[in-house]
Amino acid sequence: MQGSSNDLHAAAAATEPLGRIADLLAHLRIRTRIGALMLLAALVAALLAAMGIRGLAASKESLRVVYEDRMEPVRSLSQISHLMLANQLQMQLALARANPQGGIVRLEHISAWQAAEQIEQNVAAIDELWHGYLAASRSTAEQALAQQFGERWGRYLREAVAPALAALRGLDYLGTQRLAANAHKLYEQAYPDIQTLVSLQFDQAQAAYRAGVQRYERTGWLALVSLLAAMAVLGRLGQLLIRSIAQPLQQVIALCQRIAAGRLDNPIAVRGRDEISEVFRALRTMQKQLGDSARAIHQLAYFDPLTELPNRSQLRQCMQRALEGGGSPCHGALLLVDLDNFKAINDTLGHEVGDQHLQHVARHLREAVGGQALVARLGGDEFVVLADALHADEIQAHEQARALAQQVLTAVARPVHLAGRMLLTSASLGVCLFRPGMGSAKDLLKRADTAMYQAKAAGRNAYRFYDPVLQAQLEARTALEAALRGAIAAQQLALHYQVQVDAQRQPIGVEALLRWHHPHHGPVSPAQFIPIAEDSELILELGDWVLDAACTQLRAWSDTPHMSALTVSVNVSARQFAHPHFVEQVQAALARSGARADLLILELTETMVLQDVADTVRKMQALRCLGVRFALDDFGTGYSSLSQLQRLPLYQLKIDRSFIQDMGVQANDTVIVQTIVGMARNLGLDVVAEGVETEAQRQALVQLQCPGFQGYLFGAPQTAQALHAVLGGPGVAPRRTLSVAYPLSDSKQEKTA
Repeated sequence: MQGSSNDLHAAAAATEPLGRIADLLAHLRIRTRIGALMLLAALVAALLAAMGIRGLAASKESLRVVYEDRMEPVRSLSQISHLMLANQLQMQLALARANPQGGIVRLEHISAWQAAEQIEQNVAAIDELWHGYLAASRSTAEQALAQQFGERWGRYLREAVAPALAALRGLDYLGTQRLAANAHKLYEQAYPDIQTLVSLQFDQAQAAYRAGVQRYERTGWLALVSLLAAMAVLGRLGQLLIRSIAQPLQQVIALCQRIAAGRLDNPIAVRGRDEISEVFRALRTMQKQLGDSARAIHQLAYFDPLTELPNRSQLRQCMQRALEGGGSPCHGALLLVDLDNFKAINDTLGHEVGDQHLQHVARHLREAVGGQALVARLGGDEFVVLADALHADEIQAHEQARALAQQVLTAVARPVHLAGRMLLTSASLGVCLFRPGMGSAKDLLKRADTAMYQAKAAGRNAYRFYDPVLQAQLEARTALEAALRGAIAAQQLALHYQVQVDAQRQPIGVEALLRWHHPHHGPVSPAQFIPIAEDSELILELGDWVLDAACTQLRAWSDTPHMSALTVSVNVSARQFAHPHFVEQVQAALARSGARADLLILELTETMVLQDVADTVRKMQALRCLGVRFALDDFGTGYSSLSQLQRLPLYQLKIDRSFIQDMGVQANDTVIVQTIVGMARNLGLDVVAEGVETEAQRQALVQLQCPGFQGYLFGAPQTAQALHAVLGGPGVAPRRTLSVAYPLSDSKQEKTA
């Protein structure tokens, strides 16, 4: 054992000088090393033959080729790759700084133009590097690869960079986003060509070096006869020189391969000051820049730049993992947080203060939930809290989610001092419990969104749990609205007419009532689809259609003697009447149909006409000049005063059915009807009592001298053809169907237009 130890010490002592020599060579330039070796060879081997001298010169040339002709293209190609990757980062930075404007996302002007200028500079630098690379001599295989990369570079400029510059300067967010993805795709296609060219350069460098070594060895053998001792020294020095160049080159190749594989965390040590050490420094700089770029891209892809919270992309990944669960029995909870009245902060204090407020809210949410849940920002003033480790028991999980929701409300309600004032805000929360495998991430967000809107409807600053019954009702309402949008084009709508009679049961007019017959669901109650239409802009389209259809039917009846004097009453919605072109729309309907304006009665409600009395009077007078008459529908249920009614050019009052139904039962209702009839008589207005369903009701109204009647006692709403058959010919009294009493339950759905 002792002898073996001595041998090891002796070997170490023998190699120590060689190590010191290698370290000394690493601090010398490669040309300096070769120059020193040639000087020593000249002093020691002055008698070398011309062939030997040529061999040494060839060795020098081979080493020069290794560095000058091969390593310079490697640096150029590496810089090209880096600049192409930098273009991707510029586009992503411009996209990250985009701002929503009026519902449209547009790029921020300064950042977009700066990105465009930087990309143009990068493209110019790449062109210069690439033309410098093409100027050098290349092998056939390298020429083919260079031509292929040149074609892909041209395609990269045409299909990605050039249109991306235009999109950036045009502040086109969607175009820049699409072109950035295309640029990345084209870069990924061109990247293997660059790496292959770099590998070819290294292969050719090694081949050139081996050729130089072979020439050197031949020269050594020729000089061996005359200078054995000198060759021994030169051989040893040459071996050290080979090691000082070949080993670093192998390390450079290995480093480039690791960088190409995406491993950017390998430390790169630089020990010398020679050219190969400069290559190591360049690789270290490039690796750091690539690592910074990769981290920046990851930050932009998965984190919100304003609050530094996880963004929608990372949230979806976390939700997907929570839904997969891995066999866990635990419940999860998704809390959708929407700030109440946040728009007021932006409008009054500016978007900069609004952004600062969002940052404070994000910090408060993180502090409130701690490590028990993930806090993410969806965008705008919407945040999401995801807890995926609640109790396996549903009741206990529900209580945990309730406590978490209360913590979130408390965190949002914390005061924030900004712009010299204390801001207080609240939030509406939608909470959705789930188990692994229960739907998709999209489903959870949709359910939480539904619950959040329930919290807002409840007065805000509250939380609500998802209710599948309400969700089903919402989906049914949404489906009904979608079907209603195509009902006119599909000719599913029709007008039915309910007759109005005088005290002698003679028809004096009809009321047009809208009906919808769906091809799959059958008749749809007006009580279902009219509120949906009124909550959207559909009521305007439906109102125009009803007006056109009623005027067209009025014109058709004008050619039938026993129906030519009938008036047609059309209900007008508040949205329709408030439209600035309502008068023109009525004029156009009359003109298209050719109907008599004095037979058209537009029914308005008290609430509608009193919203803007001046505008109401102006529109009514304009149409009254044409001959159109107006009725006040459901009279007695509103809060209009006599002075206000006197300002309106009314023709008729319609007594609401609620008063008619309780006549003879509620004494007050009889008094109200009597008062309305008397008041209308004194004002010179016509009166029609709605909802007359029994003979007793009719007799009571006759005793009160009510001039007009409408209800199921005289006929149900029916088509124009059926009404024509019921009324008969001129001078013929109404048939018995006019006096048939219909069930009271059916009449409740009849009055909707």
